Amino acid sequence: MSTTQEIEQGLIDLLRRVYGEDLSSVVVYGSYVAGNYRYKSSDINLLVLLQNCSPDSLERLGREGKGFLKKHRVTPLILTTAEFTASADVFPMEYMDIIARHKVLLGEDPTEHVQFSHRNLRHELEHQLRGALISLRQLVLAARGRKRLLSAELKSWTGSMAAIFRGLVRLRGVEDVATEFSALIEQVNALYELQPGPFLSLLSMREGGGGNPVELVSELLPRLEHLISVIDAHEVDR
Repeated sequence: MSTTQEIEQGLIDLLRRVYGEDLSSVVVYGSYVAGNYRYKSSDINLLVLLQNCSPDSLERLGREGKGFLKKHRVTPLILTTAEFTASADVFPMEYMDIIARHKVLLGEDPTEHVQFSHRNLRHELEHQLRGALISLRQLVLAARGRKRLLSAELKSWTGSMAAIFRGLVRLRGVEDVATEFSALIEQVNALYELQPGPFLSLLSMREGGGGNPVELVSELLPRLEHLISVIDAHEVDR
């Protein structure tokens, strides 16, 4: 049995033991399925759907699964089946990510029943972009001139931009969305005239490259403002 098979069977056994007949579906998604999963360095995104979700059962999963979940870097998202189906209009970016790259470990495929509109996607993208702009300004303020701290915070901030960029590509009807961030930046540039230099510099910094983080922020902010203006004016007919 391979390492991934052992992890998957371990997850199924743990969840069956904790939730029993309340367990409806178990789905892994994201990098684990996309082909760029790295054992002990990549997180495993896990969707667990239940018929009923009680605080007691959550506490039990945390208690009984803490060693296994921590060892394998598992990040569980636990919802009832009804909640998952009803939330697609609120979280279209996240749902599109799940639909694009997922694997059902147990039960039915919950994504087959999901419906959402590009209007909802446009709305969430604007919300996320404006939030990213505000958080970037807050990072500079919180760093108080400490460039090393700002560099570290920028590396973490990059992760949220990857999810936003995937949503931007899908908003334009592109189904073949890049999985590597560098290729994703180029896709967004082609669709939105991003001028990708600052984001490529951000990627280089995340991967260990140098650079002045304050200058980088000053270059990133107008590019975010550009994307916000484009999405704010974007008209969706479906």
